[in-house]
Amino acid sequence: MATITTHAQALFTVPFSHNTDFNDLADHCEHFAHNLLETDDPAEKMALCARLSACLVLLQPTLHEPIPPHPVERFTLTDLPSRLPVFEPESELLGLYCQTLTQLLISNAMPRDMAKVMEGLLYELVSFYADTLNAPRWLQTPEGRVAIDALID
Repeated sequence: MATITTHAQALFTVPFSHNTDFNDLADHCEHFAHNLLETDDPAEKMALCARLSACLVLLQPTLHEPIPPHPVERFTLTDLPSRLPVFEPESELLGLYCQTLTQLLISNAMPRDMAKVMEGLLYELVSFYADTLNAPRWLQTPEGRVAIDALID
């Protein structure tokens, strides 16, 4: 029987090390996380998590280093970008993230140092969730009430 190679399986062998550029590491992390969502195979999930974790460990120390000269052109524009990265999950999904993290913390299933990190993430998510739910939705104009989303999009 022939073995079918999937995109996820190809990710298991993509090389990276402490010498890999931070932007390549970030791209690898994104691919690992995306494929983690796409697969139902427990072994693939475990392998993708392991690869993601290894990549994140290598990426973390590079966060405060200056950008090396060779990729500066990639990060330089002549015009303002049409969009910047933002975190904008739907309110319902954001609520599920918060509830799931809360339940994970309640289960006391992880070491204390990991729980502290998860508590920080939960705080950031809950604060963002509250800000999202409490954000103004309309602008009063001389013509009447207008949805802010309609003005921004």
